[in-house]
Amino acid sequence: MIGKSDFLAKGVIFIIIVIFLQFFSYTGISDDSKVLAAAIFGCGMLMMAMSIFTILFKSGYVFYQLDQMVFIFMAVVICSFFTAYIYWGQPLGTSLLSYRLFYIYFLYFLLIFFDLSQKQVESLIQFIFFLTLIIFAIGYFTFPNPIFTMRSEERRNGITIFFDGQGFTFLGAFYYLQKYFKDFKLYHLLLFAVGGAFLFFLTQARMMLAGVCLGAMLILLLSQLRYRYAYAIAGVSFAAIFYLTSGVFKGIKEQNAEQSEFASEDIRVQAYNFYLNDLQGGLPTLIFGNGYPAKGSKLETITYYGQDRGFYTSDIGLTGLFSFFGILGAGIWVMFFYRAFSMQNATNFNYVKAYFLMLFITAFTGYAIFDPGYMPSTVLALYLIRCNYKETMLVNRVGSFLRKQ
Repeated sequence: MIGKSDFLAKGVIFIIIVIFLQFFSYTGISDDSKVLAAAIFGCGMLMMAMSIFTILFKSGYVFYQLDQMVFIFMAVVICSFFTAYIYWGQPLGTSLLSYRLFYIYFLYFLLIFFDLSQKQVESLIQFIFFLTLIIFAIGYFTFPNPIFTMRSEERRNGITIFFDGQGFTFLGAFYYLQKYFKDFKLYHLLLFAVGGAFLFFLTQARMMLAGVCLGAMLILLLSQLRYRYAYAIAGVSFAAIFYLTSGVFKGIKEQNAEQSEFASEDIRVQAYNFYLNDLQGGLPTLIFGNGYPAKGSKLETITYYGQDRGFYTSDIGLTGLFSFFGILGAGIWVMFFYRAFSMQNATNFNYVKAYFLMLFITAFTGYAIFDPGYMPSTVLALYLIRCNYKETMLVNRVGSFLRKQ
């Protein structure tokens, strides 16, 4: 591994991830901390340089199609600097700094530089997963003043604790559920259950519940269990009965009923129209996007105007990403989904499919695909897709060789 130890490589990756997760939303660090901003920006620039080095000079490097997609996505992100400047007067230097959290995508190429294996990446995922469980537990016991949070409150007959890094809770929980269906060790099932319970009961978010349930169902259906379809039907039936009869979901049901009363306002449809049409300055913004709003910029002011009317990019998924990075940015993400769901020989990668299914659920009514708290885990998941592709190519080559003998 280029003369570097496994421990050192994983240590560097871990430190970068923790910095980009803003130390898991530690409340002792101000949101406006210049030191944290400088650390994130510095790591981003370093990873950008290493990405260029990897692509141009790494010995034996093969530029796979997925690598090209990640590279193009980051190229589009950088191109949006210029549309933000031309159409909204956002200075290029301001954009360079304000986009810093998106630079985590360069981590993909740093993983290639270190040539981490699937097992090494999964050990990182497991470790960070356990850290998120600890943060959830700390948040529960220190509520209403949790030590790690970006937003916490009482709502829907429960408490909500949101912090950067919950994407790793999803990814780790799905990993352990896949492990359970493979070796049937109860502690693997317990870890999934704890992760899933924290994600829903300590956030009270419907999308979290849907993500956990549908991801688990996908892993079950893709498993090698003999009676998996019967188990799936039984699971759906039990879940439906439990949801309808249990008081645990009272807050969710009340919100569903409340929102249905105002469905006629079609606020989300108006939000789509605002970001797809009203906010577009011309053909370049359609292709490359308007750019990401910097604090105090004209683009942020216009975005706030939309938010004052109830139009949030966080409610419209891919359309929100389109507003930032145009057709190219949104199109690349559609291709990410395709690559995730079309993985071959994916017995050991089904949890990655489940993770992308969770992201897909938010692609229309959420924003996990561009949530800074999810992007680091998403980058690791993309790298695992690359690991699967390399493994599949090797299997195909060996099979082709044997057939010729």
